Amino acid sequence: MVRASYWESYNTERSKMRFISDLLPPHFNKAIILFNIYYMKTFRPTLLLLSISLFVPAGHAADKEVGALLMSGEWRQDVGSYGVPKQFEKILPAKWPKNDWVSLSIKDNLLEIAPASDKEKMPDWMQKIVGQIPEKDQQANMEGERAQEYDGLQYLRVPGVKFKTGKQPIYVFKNGTGTLQPQLDYQYHLELNGIPFGLRVQNGLKGKNGAPYGEGATYFIEYDGKKFEYALGYFGWDSRVLAIADIDGDGFPDFIIDINGSNSGGRFVLLSSTAKPGKNAPTASLHSWGC
Repeated sequence: MVRASYWESYNTERSKMRFISDLLPPHFNKAIILFNIYYMKTFRPTLLLLSISLFVPAGHAADKEVGALLMSGEWRQDVGSYGVPKQFEKILPAKWPKNDWVSLSIKDNLLEIAPASDKEKMPDWMQKIVGQIPEKDQQANMEGERAQEYDGLQYLRVPGVKFKTGKQPIYVFKNGTGTLQPQLDYQYHLELNGIPFGLRVQNGLKGKNGAPYGEGATYFIEYDGKKFEYALGYFGWDSRVLAIADIDGDGFPDFIIDINGSNSGGRFVLLSSTAKPGKNAPTASLHSWGC
């Protein structure tokens, strides 16, 4: 079955469910409340108001993504596709911001950060992405524009952040690489460029026996005497740290993280310069879905 374009699906029940899901705290079983909201149509308005009033946490710091993350690959808004970033959902692809982008490339335990914008026109890498996205009121054409091959680059835009371009060292774990699948509930004590920091990953949902279940990955990061919490969703036991480096040039560690879920997944960038002590949204994220 061909998926309708994201312009149409933006106003569907699924988008409304996603909105409510974003409002719920990570430890709550979102699947149950969303199931009720979707299927109990008679009581839907009451449940909607109840969900918002009971479960929206007060004083949530840095609770909105301020950046955008793009990658080459499948963008035709069907099975296996990346979803349009939240910041761009109401913008025509041809109108996506063309300035202030950088590319991130991980190789040989180094993170290379390079300018990726074109002042005169939309950069070529972005044209290959937006060329796949169905126009408004159109369906995805899986036999049309071919998906772009993944080139190993990530493209990041965070207004107001001055990136530290060039090759930056990444933290190297005992396995000899900058990649780690963190052990749940284990406190890591690490150091990058002389700055000590801590890392711990939990899965927010747990059964009576303490075993993790459901989508509730939460990252806890500590440095400079401050603690930061990121409720990212998906499966905490199926997450990977892809790189820890100083991306924004403030001296503190920044993270690139990959997390898998149930027929879905997300890539996240956590910058120290956009975080506040306490609960935070990721700086930028990109999500994909399966069948």
